[in-house]
Amino acid sequence: MTTGMQGRLGKSARFAFPSLLLALAVLCASSLAEENTAVGWYKKGLELGGNGSFEESAQAFGQAIKLDPENTSSYLSLALMLELTGDRRRAETAYQEALNLTKKDLQKNPVDAEAWWNQGVALDSLSRQTEAKEARERAVLAYNQTLAGNPKDAASWFHMAEVLVSLNRQDEAIQAYERSIGLNYSKAGIAAITISNLLQSRGRYAEALSASDQALNLTPASNVQDRMLILEIRGTLLEEVGRQEVALQAYDQCLQLDSNSESCWMNKASVLSHLHRYNESTGAYRKAIELDPEMSNAWLGLGGALNASGEEADALAAYQSALKIAEQQILDNPENARAWEAKGRTLQKMGRYQDAIEAFNRSVEVSGPVVAVSSASEAAWLGKGDALLALGKNEESLEAYRQAIEIYPLDPDAWHGKGEALQALGKRIEGDMALQLAERLGYRE
Repeated sequence: MTTGMQGRLGKSARFAFPSLLLALAVLCASSLAEENTAVGWYKKGLELGGNGSFEESAQAFGQAIKLDPENTSSYLSLALMLELTGDRRRAETAYQEALNLTKKDLQKNPVDAEAWWNQGVALDSLSRQTEAKEARERAVLAYNQTLAGNPKDAASWFHMAEVLVSLNRQDEAIQAYERSIGLNYSKAGIAAITISNLLQSRGRYAEALSASDQALNLTPASNVQDRMLILEIRGTLLEEVGRQEVALQAYDQCLQLDSNSESCWMNKASVLSHLHRYNESTGAYRKAIELDPEMSNAWLGLGGALNASGEEADALAAYQSALKIAEQQILDNPENARAWEAKGRTLQKMGRYQDAIEAFNRSVEVSGPVVAVSSASEAAWLGKGDALLALGKNEESLEAYRQAIEIYPLDPDAWHGKGEALQALGKRIEGDMALQLAERLGYRE
């Protein structure tokens, strides 16, 4: 399964994709359209980021900062977009600027919940997790103080839920989101789809689907942006529970709202491939490429669909296009971990396994910390495992899959690869157990 944003991030990003979309949706909550103002540029940055245009989004946030250099949210949003383009160094600079601004805000008001929350985001992104946790706990205390005085403050319930999610206090977060929904908060639909996402991550699929239905019901037809977000997240959930035909309907609904949505076309193309409807899939991938010719995952997906259709020459041409894009991104930034990972996946598709392993190794070397959005280490370890397995280097592939699982324990592809490696080593019982776990986690060929 791939999407516009995922298409640029790489394979492992599919697990983080709903959270990234939701983060952008939350940021959109306070933005207003004002042309040629800091707020106007900020809103433009959010819209571009939501469409997967990360470089253009970063430029828009840069303009917002020029007009309002004291806005912490602009720096955090800029940092996120820079990470998504693979520019970790500039992202760290933006995170540090955001951190400095939160310190100023907290000097003025030590119980500023939003400032504590923003400080937690910045610290976490700078790999200062202990301090980040402390800042987020202070944000929760500040929101509790606000709610003690005004328990009907729907926005504070919603924002406290966001902080609780970051602290992995999911049950409390769900309760806080539900309070905001009960108070008719303007982002009630986003609250409901976030609840759905949290339930999905815990394997509570029936409840998650119910929450996604609620999200659509709570979001008016006029709110196209939020409805598209909800439909995409609902589609990924339906795919995970094996209801591809219904997921396809969700993506078609999304395209009815915006026929130029790259992410919806990519989602649709991926589902069509899983349904072995390759001719339709290639058409959807080509539409995504038409919208953004530099989307390497669209070329990779197109190559896979063409290869499955027996059109090997055209598939190779698609893979070569993907490789060219990745190599250009590496030329632009030799430390772009996701570009190295994309290069590795492309080389692997082309059967150049040793070259792929070298690219995956380089991706791991230049990846930021695992908590960073720009980190591609999990996907790189997974790809390396696949390449080593294809070369018959089973012991080495098993270690690569172990590394991937250590970073993201719920990756079905990593567990499936581990199962295959174990079976290739003659460890049938352990291999079967790993393969069964992969299926329970939603593995699909």
